Amino acid sequence: MTQPDPFAPPSGAVPPASAPVVPPPQPRYGAYAPAGSPGAPPAETVPGPRGPAGWVPAPAVPTGLATATVVMAVAWTAMQVVLLATSFAAVEPYQRALASGTSAVSVWTAYDGLGSVAIPVQVATFVVACLWLQQSRAAATALSPGARQVRGPVWVWLGWVVPVVSLWFPFQVVRDVRAAAVGRRPSAGFGWWWACWLVGLWASNQAAFAGSGLGTRDPGTIPVFEGIAAVATVAGAILWVGMVREITRGLQARTAPGA
Repeated sequence: MTQPDPFAPPSGAVPPASAPVVPPPQPRYGAYAPAGSPGAPPAETVPGPRGPAGWVPAPAVPTGLATATVVMAVAWTAMQVVLLATSFAAVEPYQRALASGTSAVSVWTAYDGLGSVAIPVQVATFVVACLWLQQSRAAATALSPGARQVRGPVWVWLGWVVPVVSLWFPFQVVRDVRAAAVGRRPSAGFGWWWACWLVGLWASNQAAFAGSGLGTRDPGTIPVFEGIAAVATVAGAILWVGMVREITRGLQARTAPGA
């Protein structure tokens, strides 16, 4: 005779429902949490010093560098507008020098003087913007470790100066940092900022080429190219400042207490 199984459920009993699957808690930055506790971010994803007893702070948002980036962008834009204003008076001296067989390089005008000042302004703008972008990228990747970053950290700096790839690498870097910081991909109009940058850079180079006396380009085209560069720079600066503020606000919102 078969003995009943003492561990079998009673006849007619309803089997207990399986326990619901609870997803692991997501990291909550902006409020301190001891490392290893529920809701604490992985320690290896957070740059910067550790707090006491293994507490992990939220990543720092480079708000000061964001402000400096906006200021330098405005300075660069103002310099481009003044270059346009002084370019008209420089045409005649350049043309006279070329007509007399003298190199245009020997001519010194207010346009040339301002151009020599524009170079350090542009270098300073580049350094400040890359520092802000580098730190924003570090904070964004800490907050969104799964967000896609097409280019490595080194291209935050090299992408702007390496020939050929400078035509699209910086755009990809800024696009991915923005997506990780704000939490969504940019709209179709995002590319207008980069288009303005490329057009302004091309026009500025053409104006410099015409003013150098090299080649056959007429110095009378300098104001035309400076005008194109000024319009593109103003439009691009407006879009760039909006983007810097958007990225910074996105990082601040995600690191605020209780976020």
